[in-house]
Formats: sequence, structure tokens, C-alpha cells
Amino acid sequence: MQISTYGVEYSHRNNKKTTFPMSKYRKPTQMMYAFMVVLTVLLITPVLAGGGDPEAARKAWPMIQSGALLVDVRSEKEFSEGHLDSAINIEWDKTDDLIAAIGTDKQRQVVFYCRSGNRVGKSIKVLEARGYTNIFNATGLEALLATRPAN
Repeated sequence: MQISTYGVEYSHRNNKKTTFPMSKYRKPTQMMYAFMVVLTVLLITPVLAGGGDPEAARKAWPMIQSGALLVDVRSEKEFSEGHLDSAINIEWDKTDDLIAAIGTDKQRQVVFYCRSGNRVGKSIKVLEARGYTNIFNATGLEALLATRPAN
């Protein structure tokens, strides 16, 4: 086997040579596309797998411990399968119910979570458009459980 600028040459037993051209693998644009695909997969996989962002969950715990309203915006079925003890369950698309639970104080500290943070993001957009300012996306239940401080 010899490596040259033209590719890799393999010599067979019968002295026949086979060359595999390497030039097609050295194009920078192809390498950039491959890098972008790998990077995209690495960034999206945790979100698709669910669980949420541990860093956001870690930031949520001091708020929860200081008495913030904790809202689980998953479905009733998901909530019944497991939730944080002090959480109330209001599905993400029930905006009027969310507003009723928060009350008239648009500065009230509220921490939301779901499975991955996606549904919370949708809820928060609507609530911010209505003037609520002290609301936090703790992302997913799994991330919150994994980062729960020891008491």
C-alpha cells in the first residue's frame, strides 16, 4: 500500500495496482457539510430525546425553593405518571387557566416545565405578550429531577 497525492494504491498478488482517488474527500465544502451535520446532531439529540437542559433546571431550583409558583404544562396523563411535588398541572395551550393560576400580579415568579422545554417556550411567548415578566423555562422534568439539590 502506498499513499500518494492521487490516492491510495494497493498492490495485488498478481502485481495489478488499484488506486482509490482521495481528491474527492479533500474538498473543504464537503468537510464543512460533514462537520455541520455532526454538530447539528449533537445539539439536537438531547432536545429530541427529552429531558430538558440541566443548566436551566439548576437555575430553576433556587426560584422553586424560594416559593415560585411551579407549573407543569404537560398533559394530565404525563402529569399522573410523575411530577414535582409542589407543581400544579395546567396544559400549555390553556392560556386563560395559566393566567388565572398566576393571578393579577404580572411580576409573580413562575417556573414552568414540561418534558423538554418546547411546550413551556410556547406558553411563555403568549404570557410575555400579555405582560408577564417573571416567568422561567426550567425545561424538562428529567433535568429538574437530575439537578434537584440535596436537602
